[in-house]
Amino acid sequence: MKYITPTLETKRLILKRGSLEDFQKVYEYDFRRLRDICGEFEFVKQDPAAIAGFETYADEDDAMDWILYLKESGASVGAPIGNLTADRIRPDLNAIELAFNVHPHHWGNGYIVEACIAAMDYLFRLGFDNIICGYSEGNKKSKRVGEKMGFELFEVKENAWMKNGVPITDYDCILSKEKFYRLNPDYQNN
Repeated sequence: MKYITPTLETKRLILKRGSLEDFQKVYEYDFRRLRDICGEFEFVKQDPAAIAGFETYADEDDAMDWILYLKESGASVGAPIGNLTADRIRPDLNAIELAFNVHPHHWGNGYIVEACIAAMDYLFRLGFDNIICGYSEGNKKSKRVGEKMGFELFEVKENAWMKNGVPITDYDCILSKEKFYRLNPDYQNN
């Protein structure tokens, strides 16, 4: 099915499709080096070639891809601070997966939780029954974000991939529509 990335709005953010320049600002640093997997955590500038084409990812049939922009006065769009993607549909669970990144200058402000809640409400209204959100062994920040939103572990993938010769375990977590609306009752009546 072909999805269109809608514009969503929260109290502090506007979520919408972005340009390559916006992705370059969000991915200023190589996020693979900031996840604390195998103890690696260092601010290394991103190779621009590594994100070429990110701005057209939402053109894929089963993908939605938002840039998170800070709101300025009123509802005008400010600086791009993060990215949120919904893709990898799991028909057996009637689920779609969320993945996210926030520029390190904006960590710890609750922006990704705010953006994910708005996106999940949209995805559940679109007809999905579950949302999947995963993290890799060592990535405590992503694990904590998922826990804050109510995700529960449902699948462990031992030795899912290798980093510097070390096997890394991936953890997939799930959140049902029912639990989401129980945890976020303000969204039920919208």
